[in-house]
Amino acid sequence: MQQNIHSRRRHKQRGQTILLVAISLVSLLAMAALAIDVVTLYVASSQIQRAADAAALAGAKAIADSGFTSLPSTDPHYAAAQTLAQTMATKAVNSMITASSINLVDGQLPALPAPPSMDFTTHPGSYQITVSLRASNLPTFFSKIWGASAASVTATATAEAYNPANLTNITPISPKSVKPWLVANRNPHDGAQFVNTLSGTWAVDSSVIGESIDLVSDCNSGRIGRCGPLTSNPPQAVAGTTTQVQYVPATVTTPNTQNVCPSCVGGTDYEQSIECADVATSYQVLSCGGGTVQVQWDDNINPGAAGNNATSLGGQCLIHASSEGAGQGQDVLDPSPWPNNPMKITAQSGPQNGNLVTTSNSIVTIPILDTPAGSRLTRGSLVTVDGFLQGFINEVDDGTGGGATPPPAGSINITVLNIVGCSNTNNGATAVVGGSGTSPIPVRLITPP
Repeated sequence: MQQNIHSRRRHKQRGQTILLVAISLVSLLAMAALAIDVVTLYVASSQIQRAADAAALAGAKAIADSGFTSLPSTDPHYAAAQTLAQTMATKAVNSMITASSINLVDGQLPALPAPPSMDFTTHPGSYQITVSLRASNLPTFFSKIWGASAASVTATATAEAYNPANLTNITPISPKSVKPWLVANRNPHDGAQFVNTLSGTWAVDSSVIGESIDLVSDCNSGRIGRCGPLTSNPPQAVAGTTTQVQYVPATVTTPNTQNVCPSCVGGTDYEQSIECADVATSYQVLSCGGGTVQVQWDDNINPGAAGNNATSLGGQCLIHASSEGAGQGQDVLDPSPWPNNPMKITAQSGPQNGNLVTTSNSIVTIPILDTPAGSRLTRGSLVTVDGFLQGFINEVDDGTGGGATPPPAGSINITVLNIVGCSNTNNGATAVVGGSGTSPIPVRLITPP
């Protein structure tokens, strides 16, 4: 009798294990599905953050390129330049988001819910732009089974264009690929300093943006082997002209194997520093500010001597010009639209020949030499960098320029695109190298926003 009772109980319990396994499998599948969807959203979140970072950096680069960062608030062009900076930054952000397949979020372009916000006043010297992005209707493959709504991800990024000009306490800047021309701190157009070292605030001469300037060697043209004695000591604006300012060559180290050089590269270190993108040598990463000595001028090079004009040869190679003078294959700059619109660069070679472009090999960064009153350069002496000019090389002068005193053949004619100055008060922070170090106005992400 008892055996029959146990038999009936076992009969009622048959199939319970299968039911438990089935319920467990459903739970396990639900957790697996949720995990897959979480990973999908995590990847999408990473993608949209990278897109926001790229857009913010593009906007900050546009602010720096506009020239606005070099203008004090009292400058007559300030309002127009600020409007231009905002317009250029907004266009750069929109282009980075809508026209770039590299910024897709799970296969779709992210949206810009609101225009990027810009702050030009809260952080002196730091011109910031904030970009917020959103990607909606992201596919959730399994959670839809449980009635979940469409997923979305958001991201925010803030970037800055940093110019320590007008600040008394500064973080130094260190652009890369600086050309070995130590230019006198004197604007030949009006006699003012490029960077005002007398005021203590080191305000820049903002009127220089868009001006055409000839960089003329201060070395005695009759000397081939050495740069000396100097025509003027220290270098200065050339008397009787309104466009010529002197420079002396800087001591350069043996170019690094990582440097990017054209096929026309020359044989000397000095010439190669003009022609190449120097990315990893002790000279080409210069610090500006802090009142410290940064570089040595080289009296063993005469860049303008007849038959040995390394500046001319290097300059022609850099800008893809076949010889000295205008119209020799180099890109062309139209500065007239500034400050209401960006300056225009038209490519004259390569796949973009004839088209407007946003960058060019003709854009260079040049150190401004500290030339205090009454000072003199002694042979091979160390010097201080007051700031940097960013210029567009229009041509290597051929000596036939107009005016009563044409620039000597082999001089470099540039249009000034931007300018940055640094004060003597270094706050001790690590020097800023932003935007790969190719601009005198560093561009970098600010984290957190």
